[in-house]
Amino acid sequence: MIISEKLRKELASLEETSNSVLQNHSLTDLQIENFLKSLEKARYNILTEIKIYNKNVEFEYEKIKTIDDEYKAKLEDNILKIYVPEVMPSYKNIKTHTHKRILLNIAEITKEFTGLFETEVFIYIKIFDKIKGWDVDNKFIKPIADALVLSNVIKDDNISKMFYCVQGEYSEIPHTEIYVFDSKNVNEFLEKYSMKK
Repeated sequence: MIISEKLRKELASLEETSNSVLQNHSLTDLQIENFLKSLEKARYNILTEIKIYNKNVEFEYEKIKTIDDEYKAKLEDNILKIYVPEVMPSYKNIKTHTHKRILLNIAEITKEFTGLFETEVFIYIKIFDKIKGWDVDNKFIKPIADALVLSNVIKDDNISKMFYCVQGEYSEIPHTEIYVFDSKNVNEFLEKYSMKK
C-alpha cells in the first residue's frame, strides 16, 4: 500500500498522542476520554483512507481487509437482516466518530435494497456486548434508522413510518443484529426471534 500524505499525518498524530499517554503515569478521566476520542477519530480516518485505496487497486488480492468488510445485509423471508460487526456506541461516546462510521457502513451495504419498504416498518435491534449486566438503554441506536433513511430502504423514521425495540445480550463476540420488516408482521416476528438465544 502506498501511504497517502493524509494517512501519514493521521498515523503520525496517533503515534504522538499514544506516546504522550504512555509516558504519563497518572491520567485523569478527562485525559483518557480525550485520548479515546482521538483514537476513534484516527480509526475513522484510517479506515476511510483504506476504502479509497481499495477502490483504486487493480486486483482483489491487493485490497486491505478491515472491520468495515464484515458489515452484511441480506433479504430473507421479507426481513432485511443486517449484521454490524461491532457494538453500538454508548451515549457518553457519541462525540467520537464511531456512530458516523456505523451509519455510513449500514447505508452502504443496504443501498441495493433502496425502496424496499413503502409502508410502516418495525426495526428490531439486538446488541451483543462482552459485558455482563450492561444497560441496553445506554446504547446510541440512532445511526441505524438514519442509515436506512439515507439508503432509502425506509421512507422516513418519523412516528408514522417506523417504530423499534432494542434487546441486549451478553456475547463473547460483540456485534449488533438488525431486522427490518413490515410492521404488520411484528407479532409473528417477536414470537419467533425476540427471545431466541
